Order: sequence, then C-alpha cells, then structure tokens
Amino acid sequence: MKDYLGTKRRELETDLTARRLAHTFSLSRYQLHREVTRRIERYAGGRCLDVGAGRSPFDELLRTRCEKVVRADVEVRSGRVDLLADVQSMPQLDDKSFETILCTQVLEHVPRPWEALGEMARVLRPNGHLILSVPHLSAIHEAPHDYYRYTSSGLEALCRRAGLEVMEVVPAGGLLSFLLHGPSYVIMSTLGSLTWLRWPIWAANYLVLVRLAEYLDRLLGLQAIYPCNLVAVFAKPGPED
Repeated sequence: MKDYLGTKRRELETDLTARRLAHTFSLSRYQLHREVTRRIERYAGGRCLDVGAGRSPFDELLRTRCEKVVRADVEVRSGRVDLLADVQSMPQLDDKSFETILCTQVLEHVPRPWEALGEMARVLRPNGHLILSVPHLSAIHEAPHDYYRYTSSGLEALCRRAGLEVMEVVPAGGLLSFLLHGPSYVIMSTLGSLTWLRWPIWAANYLVLVRLAEYLDRLLGLQAIYPCNLVAVFAKPGPED
C-alpha cells in the first residue's frame, strides 16, 4: 500500500509541478513554500546555488532575483539538474563562488550535515546568504536516507560551527500542519490520482485541509514548541564584519 501511494503521489506531483501548484498538496507544503518564498524575495541575489534542487519548486522565482541559478542534486529526478554533486563534498565548485545558496528539506537526508554546511559555507561569498529549511516534525520519508530532525537551537549550532551568522530562524506551520499532512497525502494520492476526480479533490483538499486549516493552525498549532518545519537565513561574515 505504501509503495502504491508513493507511486501515485509522484505521478500527481509531476502534474501539480507542471501547473505550479506543488505547494498546494498539503498545509505543511503550503506554509513552507510561503516562508521560503518570503526569504528568497528578501535575501536572494547574484549567483545562486540551489542545493538538492529536486523538482526546483523555486526556480522561476530565483531567476527573477539572481543573475544565474545552478541546480545541484545527487541524481537527476526531473531533468532539472545542472550539476551532479553531493552537498557533503562539492569539489567541482570553487571557494566563494555564490552570493546565495538555497537548501530546502535536504539536511534531514544527509548523514553528515556538519560537512554539508561546511561545504556550503566554503562556496558562499562573504556577505552572502544561505536560505535553509529543515523539518522538525515529519514522518519517515525517503528511507533509508532519512537521518535527522532539527530544533532551532541545533540548526543554529551547526551553522555557527560552519562559520555562519544567524539572521533569522522561523517556524513554518505548527502541530496541525504536521497532523494534516497525512490525510492530504492519502486523499490526494488515492482519489486525487484519478484523472476524472483530480481537480474536484484538489479543490476540496486545498480549501478545507490547506486554507481553512491554516487559520486553525495559527490558533492551535503551538508553533513555538511544535514547529512543523523551520526556515532560516544565515550569513557569511564579510571582511568588514
């Protein structure tokens, strides 16, 4: 059953991505996408490295903000990869070669995140920004390559170890955001996978389990102690800092 749902989810996500609706799959996706978008709009510029790009959900926005975007991943999943690279070791990239690095929902799948952050700090230029997101509450996914969950304190400690300064760390969604991802996953991967039902099911899921639930999550989600995901921005100190 798990394999079936996974296959159907991937088929549906391919369709949603083509229509620029991948972030509407669930409340947690929606809130994460919104918070990352806000940080890209505020901090991104110059040359950008999108680490673990996957389906590149932020590619269009990055290209409106940055001079050049390099999409890196360990494998080609959707034909959107410019560089095959493991974030824990990227010898293909020169020191101080990017003003912006985007790394969303990747570090939980990396066995040595301290090495990954060290590499990102190495290729980041002084005064550049790392825009990062990680899960705090999440079901096991992409096993066996699912290693960590993060608190804000742990994430800050790892980035300071890499020589980066904390700009901001904010929650994206609370407890309800985590709890409702499962129902959306099942509904969208079963009924939503049927061509003739896809868009009525998508609309119902989006209106009830995403937009209406978002209001309830703000009231009852307890984001301070049960953040679903964390979105953070770290800066590399410049010579004048």
